[in-house]
Amino acid sequence: MAALEAGADFIGLNLFAGPRKITVLQAAEILAGVGDAGAAVALVDLSTADDFAAANQLAQEYGVRTFQLYGDLANVRCLPGADVHYWPVFRIAQRADLRSLTAALPQMPFPAGAILLDAYSPRGHGGTGEQIDLSWISEAQKADELRTLPPIILAGGLTAENVAHAINTVHPAAVDVSSGVEVAGQPGIKDHARMRAFIKAVGL
Repeated sequence: MAALEAGADFIGLNLFAGPRKITVLQAAEILAGVGDAGAAVALVDLSTADDFAAANQLAQEYGVRTFQLYGDLANVRCLPGADVHYWPVFRIAQRADLRSLTAALPQMPFPAGAILLDAYSPRGHGGTGEQIDLSWISEAQKADELRTLPPIILAGGLTAENVAHAINTVHPAAVDVSSGVEVAGQPGIKDHARMRAFIKAVGL
């Protein structure tokens, strides 16, 4: 609720992995408090039946319409297909990874509404504080390699101190933040002041 009040367009419901992972029941409690399922993005692992069941429950019972996807994109067929937005996540470890994106998306049986570019880290999928080398994205844009892709959501180590530079460098459609607005040393515990500072730095 504090994130949305600060001006965020979406909140994340992590059904995927790590210290920020929540259950469907916890997600339902959050949605009840927020009162707007359209403002929620569910993070889903495309390799587990449990996540498929949880995602379908969130869509059918609670009205979540946007899913951030990790894993084999061909498995999207196990998720709701109608009136749903899909944001596949690509973890970028090197400049060459950006050239492979156009080959990866046709695996999806449903079109991607956006793609989320995150930094690769051996420590986990997202929320690690690792940053993408922005010059890789900028170079790919200048080389016209990303022209046919859906809108880009930029993630990976963003904070109130560096997000404006990131936006001005690669001009993403949106930015995604997690560890950058948390209480230091407490993964999953968001700092309201840091959230407000981040939103202000984005320019909202």
